[in-house]
Amino acid sequence: MIQPLRKMHFRIWSIFAVLLPLGIISGWLSVPSLPVGKLFHPDQTEPLPVVIKTIKTADYTVNLRSDASRGSYQLEWINITALKSPSALIYQIKANGGIENAEIIGRIDPRGSYRFSLRNDTTVSNSHFIVYDIIHHRVIEKINF
Repeated sequence: MIQPLRKMHFRIWSIFAVLLPLGIISGWLSVPSLPVGKLFHPDQTEPLPVVIKTIKTADYTVNLRSDASRGSYQLEWINITALKSPSALIYQIKANGGIENAEIIGRIDPRGSYRFSLRNDTTVSNSHFIVYDIIHHRVIEKINF
């Protein structure tokens, strides 16, 4: 390399030696801090006032809720301990159906409480719910009301 190229090469690497750490530090400082203990699922609707049926286990509590006139229904899932599955889906199955004819209600994560609106249907109280692990493709729980 000739003398002018060596000088230019030295200047460019000197600029990189200053700008590269500044870029890394500014990038690190621009990352927002995460709130501690906050779950990242959408805000929930208010629970309906009338609890029709409740199923309690050591790991979770499931409530079938309704309004006073039984015009709308809601499924409430409350995790007491963390689920072993990182993500699961809840399906509603009619009395004599299988999972292939089921209607998806919503998704639950290992922690938190969830409320799902159900169709206004006279057979809601006779429905069966299945919690399905979408990663391992297996049924985790069957809930019969």
